[in-house]
Amino acid sequence: MRPGEARERVYDVLLAVRPPVDVLVLADAVLVASELVSNAVRHAGGVTGFRVSVGDGEVEISVSDGSDAMPVERTPRPLVREGGYGWGLVRRLARVEVVEEPGSGKTVRARLPLTSAHSTYEHPGFVPAQRKPPRSGER
Repeated sequence: MRPGEARERVYDVLLAVRPPVDVLVLADAVLVASELVSNAVRHAGGVTGFRVSVGDGEVEISVSDGSDAMPVERTPRPLVREGGYGWGLVRRLARVEVVEEPGSGKTVRARLPLTSAHSTYEHPGFVPAQRKPPRSGER
């Protein structure tokens, strides 16, 4: 799995939620999924499992990989190298649990509320997530 595939799956799952999910909640969940998959690809040899589910007022994104190494928050160095922001972003946006699977890697579970103090269905500034417009050449 690649980050783009993870983003699409999260997007599709959250678009089916009723009442609709605020676009800011959707954006956070898509970012978390993308970062978790990117980290698994970059630091752990790839994704061995991916799951997104909705329940109890939250979305859970689970990414498994074959590495026993635990995620490490790095200090970003934007003028020296690319990257270093992902794990810190994930930890700030979601409740994170890392489950070790001795000999077969780990699973990182990130849970995000479907609503937030800044974006709720009842909030007058609520913007519901919508289907993306078709790409050029698609209908």
